[in-house]
Amino acid sequence: MNHDEGTLDVLNRLRMDVSALGVHELDHGLDDLEGRVLPYATFPMLAANVSGSDALSAEGNGRGVFIKEVDGVRVGFIGVVTDELPKLVSSSTRVQLTVAPAVATANARAADLKDGDPANGEADVVVVLSHEDAASTATSFSKNVDAVVAGRSHVSYAQTVTGVEGNQIAVVQPDHYGLKLGMVRLNYDRDTKKVSVVNVENRDLKQEYCYEDDFGGVDIFSYKRYNKMMDLGAARPVAQLGVDYLRGSDGVTPGVHTGTESTAADLVAESYRYWLADIDPIEQPPASTHYVGVVRADDLKADFRYKSTGNYHGEVPADQVDGLFTVDEVRNVSPDDKAMGYLSITGADLKALIAQQWRPGADPSALQLGLSANVDVIVDAAAQTDGGAAPTIREIRVDGQVLGDTDTVVVASTTELLTSGAGFTLPNGSGVVNVGSLGRDITTNYLASFNQQVLKPSYAKRQVGVSVTPKGASTDTVSVTMDSLAYTHPTEQVLGARRVRAVSGDKEFFSQNVDLTVDRSGPTTGKASFDLTIPADAPTGACRSAEATTCRWVTLESVNGVGQVLNSFYVEVPADASPGATPSATPGAQPEPSATTSPTPAPSAEPTVGADPTTPVPGAGGTASQGPGGEDSGDGRVTASPTATPGDGSGAAPSENPTAVPDGGSAASPTAPVGVGGLPPSASGGGAGESEARGGASGRSTSGSGGWSLARTGVSLGSGVIALTLVISGYLILRRRRQAD
Repeated sequence: MNHDEGTLDVLNRLRMDVSALGVHELDHGLDDLEGRVLPYATFPMLAANVSGSDALSAEGNGRGVFIKEVDGVRVGFIGVVTDELPKLVSSSTRVQLTVAPAVATANARAADLKDGDPANGEADVVVVLSHEDAASTATSFSKNVDAVVAGRSHVSYAQTVTGVEGNQIAVVQPDHYGLKLGMVRLNYDRDTKKVSVVNVENRDLKQEYCYEDDFGGVDIFSYKRYNKMMDLGAARPVAQLGVDYLRGSDGVTPGVHTGTESTAADLVAESYRYWLADIDPIEQPPASTHYVGVVRADDLKADFRYKSTGNYHGEVPADQVDGLFTVDEVRNVSPDDKAMGYLSITGADLKALIAQQWRPGADPSALQLGLSANVDVIVDAAAQTDGGAAPTIREIRVDGQVLGDTDTVVVASTTELLTSGAGFTLPNGSGVVNVGSLGRDITTNYLASFNQQVLKPSYAKRQVGVSVTPKGASTDTVSVTMDSLAYTHPTEQVLGARRVRAVSGDKEFFSQNVDLTVDRSGPTTGKASFDLTIPADAPTGACRSAEATTCRWVTLESVNGVGQVLNSFYVEVPADASPGATPSATPGAQPEPSATTSPTPAPSAEPTVGADPTTPVPGAGGTASQGPGGEDSGDGRVTASPTATPGDGSGAAPSENPTAVPDGGSAASPTAPVGVGGLPPSASGGGAGESEARGGASGRSTSGSGGWSLARTGVSLGSGVIALTLVISGYLILRRRRQAD
């Protein structure tokens, strides 16, 4: 809100001795760091492994080192920042700075501090301040390092480890946002000049009270009134969740798998798309057929949980808090002050961006992008590039239309990603428009726009792998391989795709359960492989992607446990492969399965796991009948509450002939012997849950801003400083009043 000056104020009042440089100090560029941040802080910020900035190199005693004498003992601090810094800053900052390996640099500086040469600085005790995860680096430090204070990964860590030379090192990582106070106690023997570890711990500040004199009588409690008002604003509910929106799971630990699609990341990406149509008209992006939202999976630091974690200060009854999602909880999901922007690119550029999710030889080998709801990607794992290591992108559909390589699309994301500063490369980074909004505020506004509707995911996947090849000499039978049909968290797997079925006209003629084994490092969870014989009486029409003129085609659908269609694709073979077949209609006129003709009608709500307290569905319900997927299809309660499915509305109008292959432009691979492509939800039998009905490809809301009134939290707009301390809340309320006028 104020470029973290409030945080710096508190650290200055605490009389902080020293800090390592982090990533977000460079969010606004090197000039901002040198001209504003470093002078504002009363303590040095160290980055021994970063060169290219004279001001940064001069911090402390220079070269990323600061030495302080404590009771006659010289303590040397070495600051280093993550090796991944070049991927996490803007391209303009990246070319100005050079980053050396953090651990190697720290070990080299530590050796200098203990080599007995006063010319390069000497210290009795050496502490490394490392902006990198402790668990991944702690044991790599040398015998000259006595303690490590780490950060970045937001994970609590406190233990004594054995270094690379057999030495004992005290390592602490005190969680994040001041939730814990890291304590390291070392013993220095003045006679032997040896350092030993006494203990290392993290003290939970939520369970302890820090008195005013704990830090030398520093008066940090002048912030009490400010903090109380901020707490009240943060407690304001902005959305009503019906279930969780979760990050990826590796099958063991929830929230750690960033190489797979997640409902949480897709929700955030959809909020970015919505923002494009909602920003000030003066800053409106240029006219374009398509708006798309994109977010890196690892930008999300928490889940959207149904089980409330908010503090409502007694303003909401305890039995009514579950499902409410607050401003503060949105901040927990997107805690970083990442500025938002947009960039106009081509369809080919978007395809290249999505292809960068696979990173052969890197760790992790995949980093997923959350995509807005109007984007559907077909990945062909069988047609690989880069020596067979990375799948190709067969087709991208935006707003129900195949995206051509020369089509224009406007992408909304963080300026970090758009300027090629987040490990992804985009052309024309200089064309990024930064309008000064923060990602978390955009997501907050988007959630509030639903006006207290209960929000649930559709569990349709944005990115699915589909490969279809002829089986033998005849193209009547094809081999189909599908992946990425399911999410990774167990509760979402119950609610998501359970089986794949093939439909010809209005007849289901094939079904197979989805293998839900979790891909722990990539996006392919939810697999199905089978041979499929296209019926001789299948509908025919002009070929879309097969190398022929007229094709017979069927629909492949992934469905959940009660038969609701989640994702749909067409598979086509040349019609002349079956001489007895005759064209059934011209393209755009032949029938194809819809919600009213498919064998299993879609009910009005999806099932959930009644026994799992992490994903309950409030409201009246009953027991859903077992779905057609077999014994493993699951059952549970169904909700009777009105729901909205954020991001289900693609903006495409339902087809007048719901079983016709929609007119969506040319396919991406028109020279294959058999064809495959995606179908928009409106043409494939409908999706699970109710469509968001955003009112068009732009994603503009048709229902106003919405959100809870501030009266729900006991705060009034009569407060003289409400506009300052409750920026998000004030914006929403004032905006809704303007619309009401």
